Amino acid sequence: MLRRALGSLICQETDGAFSYEIVVVDDGSTDDTGDVVKEIAASSQVPVRYVRKEGGGVAEARNTGVAEARGRWIAFFDDDQLAEADWLRNLVAIALEKGGDCVGGTRLLDLPQERLSRLGPVSRSILGENIYGDKATRLRGKVLPPTGSLLIARGVFESIGVFDASMLFGGEDSDFVVRAEAAGFDIWIAPDAVVHHVIPPNRLERAYFLWVALRWGSQSAQIDCKHLGRGRMLLLCMARIGQAILVNAPCLLTACLKRDAGDILDRKWLLWRAVGYTRECLFLVAPNIFPQKRSFAALEFRRRQAPLQHTDGTDCFKQKR
Repeated sequence: MLRRALGSLICQETDGAFSYEIVVVDDGSTDDTGDVVKEIAASSQVPVRYVRKEGGGVAEARNTGVAEARGRWIAFFDDDQLAEADWLRNLVAIALEKGGDCVGGTRLLDLPQERLSRLGPVSRSILGENIYGDKATRLRGKVLPPTGSLLIARGVFESIGVFDASMLFGGEDSDFVVRAEAAGFDIWIAPDAVVHHVIPPNRLERAYFLWVALRWGSQSAQIDCKHLGRGRMLLLCMARIGQAILVNAPCLLTACLKRDAGDILDRKWLLWRAVGYTRECLFLVAPNIFPQKRSFAALEFRRRQAPLQHTDGTDCFKQKR
């Protein structure tokens, strides 16, 4: 995937408006990542630099990229993505036109339309889809652009610091955007800056969706506790439990009666997200009583595996309902 990702980045169209470099941070890989980067760098007209780390986690890897990068603007990109040729140019254009300090782009799922049509909005979100509309807009509400397609001015890091490396379940990008917004920085969405998220077959298994849903809930609780305090986090936890019991559980039953496979899965993931949020809240309030070390270890972002072992390994969207 890295070879294809870099292939899409070295061909970005800038119209001569700016120059750019690519910094690849290798976070402790055990394959031929370094050789792939060196091979591409040797033939690329765009400078490509390789930085090796020893498994510090995704937040530390991004922080290393920030420290190594030489530009006034830093755009983040993941190895499981493909950028359209005008992706970077459109991010920069909105930043300059709107005076934005952070600009997020659109992320589409690299899946056939036949498969996409069977995915509900929650399942799509779990797989990394981010669609914001047709026009450039200022950030509003809970729409937080992920670092898979995000341009940030260096001055933002100099003001509020880097990504929180203690967030091992992910969510450090959402946390950073929340901090930037609270500090008064202007955050925009550039819908025409498009990347495509590559979905390997294992990410369509039930176990992967369950893992992400639990991790999604845990990281949301971490962010709420960090920015709102334990008291408000607990209130939000009770609200989520109420929503799970009064809304999502009945909707799941209705979806089952209608045999709506997409909605069935969406409601299940929302229920598991509430479980993840509740478990994290219990730990944050009373860590000695609710340590949950084994469960939390399974949710760490670097694991990229589901914590439960009862999966049959099948694609949940191929099963008959």
